[in-house]
Amino acid sequence: MAAPSDLRSGRIGFALLTLLAAVATTGAFTTLDFGGPAEPGPGFWIGCVSAATLAFTLTALLNPRLVIDGVSRITRADGLAVAAALPLLALTPPMLTLLGLTVTTALTCLYWFIVITRTAPVRSLIGAAAITTGIVVVFIELLHVPTPLGTLTGIR
Repeated sequence: MAAPSDLRSGRIGFALLTLLAAVATTGAFTTLDFGGPAEPGPGFWIGCVSAATLAFTLTALLNPRLVIDGVSRITRADGLAVAAALPLLALTPPMLTLLGLTVTTALTCLYWFIVITRTAPVRSLIGAAAITTGIVVVFIELLHVPTPLGTLTGIR
């Protein structure tokens, strides 16, 4: 059985994740155009992902068994990696409106590789470029998913 301090720290951690997911969801809903069900706007899928993230973190926060079992397996390195990833959750919606999907994806992947996984810089650049290219080809070119046009970059 987990100690009460483990349960408390787990609840605090999930509460912080829930708060940041709520901020990201609010950012997506307030800064991006959603369009309608027949013609979704650039913010539709981003809002859906943000809302799903919020729902999952709320579920984790409200499920004591998940918190107790999960916190007992979290290491300090895991906690630091999550803490380093939190800015991405909060900054992605505003970045999408300013930079567009392509640039935001490239920067997010680069940050993820270099900061979170500590991948070598050359591999990070290759990975970020490959993921960004894949997302652009699949979602923008093949599926024609509407994505925000960056106000600073002028690209999707």
